Amino acid sequence: MNSKLFLLLFCASVISWRCAAFAPPSGGKKDTTPPELVSASPPSGTVRLLEQVVELTFSEYMDEKSFATGIRMAPILEEDPVVKFMGNRVNVFFPDGIRNDMTVVLTLSRAIKDEHEVELAKPIQLAYSTGDEIDTGIIKGRVFSENPAAVYLFNENGSDTLLLSKPNYISETEDNGSFEFNYLSKGKYKILTLDRSAAGMQLDQNRMFYGVPFINELELDSIITGIRMHLSKEKESMRLLRGEWKDWFWGQLFFNDDILDSVTIDGLQIGNQDMEWFNHPVEKKAIVVSITDTIRNEKEQISFKHISLNQTILVDSSAINVSIPTEVDTHYLSVVSPVAKKTITPDQFGPPIELVFSRPLTTHLSSNIHIDLMVDDTNDVSINQTIISPMKISIIPNDGWESKKSYQLKLFRHDASNEKHTFKDSVTIINIKTTRPQGYGGFTGSIEGFESTKLIAELSSVEKAEWKFNSVVNSDGRFEYKHIPESSYIFHVFEDVDNDKAFSNGKAYPYQPSEWFYVLPDTIEVRANWDIEFQPFNVGK
Repeated sequence: MNSKLFLLLFCASVISWRCAAFAPPSGGKKDTTPPELVSASPPSGTVRLLEQVVELTFSEYMDEKSFATGIRMAPILEEDPVVKFMGNRVNVFFPDGIRNDMTVVLTLSRAIKDEHEVELAKPIQLAYSTGDEIDTGIIKGRVFSENPAAVYLFNENGSDTLLLSKPNYISETEDNGSFEFNYLSKGKYKILTLDRSAAGMQLDQNRMFYGVPFINELELDSIITGIRMHLSKEKESMRLLRGEWKDWFWGQLFFNDDILDSVTIDGLQIGNQDMEWFNHPVEKKAIVVSITDTIRNEKEQISFKHISLNQTILVDSSAINVSIPTEVDTHYLSVVSPVAKKTITPDQFGPPIELVFSRPLTTHLSSNIHIDLMVDDTNDVSINQTIISPMKISIIPNDGWESKKSYQLKLFRHDASNEKHTFKDSVTIINIKTTRPQGYGGFTGSIEGFESTKLIAELSSVEKAEWKFNSVVNSDGRFEYKHIPESSYIFHVFEDVDNDKAFSNGKAYPYQPSEWFYVLPDTIEVRANWDIEFQPFNVGK
């Protein structure tokens, strides 16, 4: 072979070899195993630390970006530690500001991930001291939340705005909501929790979900356990958000909170015309408003003097501009809920079928609408028909629903001077299937370990959020639930200090602890036709 040709082929081979990408074979199951910290050098617990750098070795290659916010140092200093990434090894250089005789805690948060974006299974804390010993104080607890949470710990300094400042220590919850601070010095602390997505930020109590415990402060000597907090958002003052005018005769107003049936709205007008209103048939935070005379202006203002509940003003006077359609609505009337098919579970109360219409019905139409109910396509069923509002009618069989049956609900077109005021089709049909009847059971028990005359026990269904049942705990510590739907329930006890029959979460500023509460670690199974008597719950543990 020509020597020049041989040299050319050899160089091409070398270049091809050097450019080849080395990677694990493709395919196979996705890696879901959390990475592990294999070692730390120097190891956690080292005292008289001289060289302030720690080398961390992990069980696999890590995601470099996750270390940018995943490593925290406590107490928190003005500067963050510097991180040098080396695949499965990471060097952490301590910042300036570390004093003599100081315990430093390095926290590896759950935000740290491996190259497959799998997070650490739980936060890891490593402790070092520049003095002769490491602080040994511990604070443990649990956050009750649907989302992962961060926990802030503050050295108590007497400030009433302490919880709005930068924390001294930050921890995170594990999957079950538990958290732990280690290597703390003796002293007084305050604590709060917020959503993990906001970890590192100062609390904005008007915008963030957060929670405080049911004690004012923590006085740590060696170990404190049993700290419990709920993650929630402060309830905002009610506000009018927006309005829209759907037709010449009616419109909708939307608020930032639910509108209860019992509220009073004074001075509700559009322009100079008084308006009627009723709760929106679907949206809990909206009302439907209507007038008798048409509006021909292109724009108009909706206003009211105030909204009140039991003589308490919820919203002061508000006004909002709306655009008025230039033409009347020409769409046919329709049923927007339920859809063409519906499955229901019979119970002792029905349940009723609630027909929601696309717009308010006239008084004449709502009083004379023709509705039939049939079972198995042959037999007529007598019904009780109730007008809930101009946009909602409730239907329920007089003798209740039969289980495991097929029903047809028929709505017939109504003669009207304007055909668009009624249904497009001569008959609108909704097919209904029933399941086996709803089962009911009972649940009784007693509370031990916390003395109060204001305890309320609460059951919350895991399957259906609307199933919540309260029972006042009597002077003997007993509670009782009769005839509640079969389901898995979370059992919650709280001290109703403010007598409003609802759990109060407390506030960060001005500081107000939450009401005392206890949540049973396991769910309660309520079964049909069973009355369960539980052993006393010791809520003081």
